[in-house]
Amino acid sequence: MIRFQINAIGKLKKSPTWELIEEYRSRVRNQIKISEFEFKRPQNTSADSSKQSEAELLMSDVPKNSCLISMDETGDPLTSREFAKFVEQKTGEGCSSFVFFIGGADGLHSSVKEQSDCVLSLGRITLPHMLARLILVEQIYRIEKIMDNHPYNK
Repeated sequence: MIRFQINAIGKLKKSPTWELIEEYRSRVRNQIKISEFEFKRPQNTSADSSKQSEAELLMSDVPKNSCLISMDETGDPLTSREFAKFVEQKTGEGCSSFVFFIGGADGLHSSVKEQSDCVLSLGRITLPHMLARLILVEQIYRIEKIMDNHPYNK
């Protein structure tokens, strides 16, 4: 089983975006598990202080021997097939858990990116965090379909 964990700052409220995330989560089969950990954004602090506090929260719940992936607009953009190939390569190397970090409004602290195995981008555009999470969950579902040679990806 491949485990995908999303550690994100901010809580999703029940909304159409939340419903779409749940729809994609329900589509993945038993060989993939998606879990999400939401952390509350620190209040009344400077951007730098917030990013540092958020970094500590994001890194607080990481399974050992996980592949750590920071989601950041400055990261490497991958096609869906390249993303699936990356996951297959890492699982072939013995990694069975992937942890994605999505920072708060000010982005990720540099310490999170430095501790990550890679920094990925969903594109050069800035996305609301809820939408970024939706796209990430859909891409995880798509990875499963690519690995199964299912026509969903076409």
